[in-house]
Amino acid sequence: MANFKTHLGTAALTSSLAATALLSAGHVVPITALWLMLLGTIGGLLPDIDSDNSTSMATLFRLFGGLITFSVVGHIYQMVSMLELIIYGTFCYFTIRYNFKATLEKLTVHRGCCHSVAFIMQAGLFVVWLLHLLGYQEVTAWLSGLFIFSGGAVHLLLDEIYSVDLANRRLKMSFGSALKIFSPRNPFLSALQCLLIAALYVHSPPLEKTWQTLSHWSDFRFKPDWLNRKDVVGFFDSLLASTRDSIHHGQ
Repeated sequence: MANFKTHLGTAALTSSLAATALLSAGHVVPITALWLMLLGTIGGLLPDIDSDNSTSMATLFRLFGGLITFSVVGHIYQMVSMLELIIYGTFCYFTIRYNFKATLEKLTVHRGCCHSVAFIMQAGLFVVWLLHLLGYQEVTAWLSGLFIFSGGAVHLLLDEIYSVDLANRRLKMSFGSALKIFSPRNPFLSALQCLLIAALYVHSPPLEKTWQTLSHWSDFRFKPDWLNRKDVVGFFDSLLASTRDSIHHGQ
């Protein structure tokens, strides 16, 4: 399977390109684009959350702890004193960073239910539901969930690609354990995941506005207007002509 640096770099690159495309099309503002890049990168590490000793898991819980703590502090800072903010923020971060992590290590096995399409779909819909609950716009909530899901999908695809030994033209023992819809070894948890996906989708905001936004790409520009064959050829022709004139005048 791919290592931590490969997952992190690929997720960051694909998320950056996708967020830049949305920014160029006018679908999001710069701060939202940065937010989506971060979520896509997190999604690219998410399926390894069930690996007890992986760098991905430790990094994820640091990020989760920081993001959730920041969100909590942002919602209560006007209601409490600075000392209370420090106490609540510290408690929230260390609870997520260590207690939740230890609990998850006991409940999961590597490449189990968390290393599946069902899990990243569940994670994406959870982000959609949570952001909508916190008052974010429907489009922002759905795009956030989409980037979490897309980052996770890139992770699963990379692991599956790395399970193919192209040099010896053979499949490794890990082939088929990465890119799976759900974990057949855990039917109860897989069924629970499907129920959670259905429940989260029902309680998520309507999708129509987001679909309409993503269907509109008339403002998107992949390249500048001057970058076309006619203008480029004309530029080099004028450059060559001016160079020849300079040489003739010099003689």
